[in-house]
Amino acid sequence: MDLLGNIRLNVGDNYDLYSSKLGFLVWEIWKARNLAVYQKTNPNPIMVIRKAKLMELEFMEMTEVPAKVSTNVTTTGSRVTWRPPLEGWIKCNVDAAFVEAQSLGAMAAVFRDRNGTLLSGINSSIVATSPLAMEALAVKAALIISQNFQIEKVIIESDNQILIQALKSHASIAEIQVILQDILHLARGIPSYGFTWVPREANSLAHEVAKLTGQGSLHQNWITYNPLSIKNILRKDNS
Repeated sequence: MDLLGNIRLNVGDNYDLYSSKLGFLVWEIWKARNLAVYQKTNPNPIMVIRKAKLMELEFMEMTEVPAKVSTNVTTTGSRVTWRPPLEGWIKCNVDAAFVEAQSLGAMAAVFRDRNGTLLSGINSSIVATSPLAMEALAVKAALIISQNFQIEKVIIESDNQILIQALKSHASIAEIQVILQDILHLARGIPSYGFTWVPREANSLAHEVAKLTGQGSLHQNWITYNPLSIKNILRKDNS
């Protein structure tokens, strides 16, 4: 409390910004302490700081553009859309389409910048045991692409809440534990990264790419020559 008092005295109008930074850091320290005490894990100070910075980023995203959000409100309610990343960051949306009877499906990862420009993407038909496993493989592929392109600041978005919660809390899920470990190992090779959950409506582009891939109707050069459905989604997300 003394520190908060000193912050208030010294930063003026920036008090909310600096106090939130302190709050996020203290919260992550507390969680790391609990994991060390109750689950006998070894605290990793770098990971604690990265998680706190991610919480700051998510907080800033939620408070950054209230005017833009309000323009999506209609008489039928609010329209959820894709949100651009902060300046200097790249956002990658991932999704998967799964055919349970055949244990087959398709995954997609699409990269966009602050302006909503489609920078790159990956899509593939794959074999997996469940929709959760397929979505996790999509996240893994996105991180591999991020490393290959030397992307230093990336947000990975998925509409699979269970997967994102597991990645953010380092929880164990037996079904995909090996993939989760691969994801976290790859993420440590990227200077700044984050995992966020979004509703399906805000993940339309990755969903469409995965669906078309599963149908076998997406041509090789779809990033350069966008099919009509992808053009429409890009236009809507950027409106």
